[in-house]
Amino acid sequence: MKRKIVLSIAASDTSGGAGIQADLKAFSYAGMRGLTIITCITAQNERKVLSVYPLPTDVIEVQAEALLSKLKPDVTKIGMLYSKEIAECTADLLKKYRIKKVVLDPVLSASTGDSLAKKDLVGSIKDNLLELTYLITPNISEAERLTGIKIKNIADMKQAAGLLIEGGARNVLIKGGHLKGKDAMDVFFDGKEDGVLLLPKLEGNIYRGTGCILSSLIAANLAKGKKLRESIDLSKRILWSMMLNSYPLKGSKVRILGEPKDIDIPPKNLDRERFDVWLSLNSSVKRLIKILPSSFIPEVGVNIGFALKNSKSREDVCALKGRITRAKTYGVLKFGASKHIASIILTAMKFDKAIRSALNIRYSSDLIERIKSSGLIAYSFNREEEPEYAKSTMEWGVSHVIKKYNKIPDIIWDGGGIGKESMIRILGKNPKEVIGKLKQILD
Repeated sequence: MKRKIVLSIAASDTSGGAGIQADLKAFSYAGMRGLTIITCITAQNERKVLSVYPLPTDVIEVQAEALLSKLKPDVTKIGMLYSKEIAECTADLLKKYRIKKVVLDPVLSASTGDSLAKKDLVGSIKDNLLELTYLITPNISEAERLTGIKIKNIADMKQAAGLLIEGGARNVLIKGGHLKGKDAMDVFFDGKEDGVLLLPKLEGNIYRGTGCILSSLIAANLAKGKKLRESIDLSKRILWSMMLNSYPLKGSKVRILGEPKDIDIPPKNLDRERFDVWLSLNSSVKRLIKILPSSFIPEVGVNIGFALKNSKSREDVCALKGRITRAKTYGVLKFGASKHIASIILTAMKFDKAIRSALNIRYSSDLIERIKSSGLIAYSFNREEEPEYAKSTMEWGVSHVIKKYNKIPDIIWDGGGIGKESMIRILGKNPKEVIGKLKQILD
């Protein structure tokens, strides 16, 4: 299958955390063929920019000729340009080679705060590049310099986005991660409709290369044929995963973005409560993987779920879509992913709304003895006693046990039936408590 091509016109970063190096990392993750035209060579690390060497425009032009005389990128991402001359050269190249879909990340400074632009760059971007841009992705500081507006809130971001549209950009994404608040709020505007995109902040650290990675991921997703809003939303969630999996540099608060993992990419359109439930379950799954013996994993696999406070249906319960197998492979966390775990939790919540989490493990008589020795309370039900009118075995079994003993135990188990595997289920207020009970059994 022919790979889509994404071109980056940007600077080289010696630290590898941003610039061309970060762009290629994003393209590779997205399965793209990445091409590069280098505009500047920077000498920088996580603490400071030591020097910037802008390449002569004829060197930039010959790079373009080598690539674009034979290849046509599906999408082009533009990053650090540094000077008016390079911005004008870039605009001329876009016109010469008829490059249409351009994502512009107007880099003006490094994450250290050091300048990566001459004073004449901002005016040249406005005069030469905005009208050629499909999407521009400035952060707060960059948007302020491009529009002259002091941005303090969402309303200011929307006003700035409108001015960038008036200046010629077709679409605008202003990144609001530097505004105060628990959430990183970005504003999107296409000239007709605007929208605010939210993701909780990962506080206390400085992440290197986030702007480069985000714009490159958006470009890659556009190249795949995804619509713009979908590309932005997915790219933001992938970036969040990379931030979650970042690693620290010794003696610094700066972190280098890690590899995105499917389990860590948040589902789309989560409100704050759903995100908190997802994140709590996310960290618990990672702990579970570390301590769960393969001998505890049933043939059907292990699942764990966590429900919203006032859950009414399966769609209010977050669980694994793709259970944990004996090979320790597993899927992603999603609301509405599991029928069985959701039935157990929702039924328990009818008796006590505080019981919002459950985990299934393999049944064995030895495990039941270990559970009894651990001090946990375990009750069982017999599938053969299930009445014909029961719509769900899990709902009936859990309800039957709780009514019979007039309490919610730590463990509900059954010995299986024809075509049904025997199973042990651990219940608790949250995933942390459930895994704590599992550890109690292990100890």
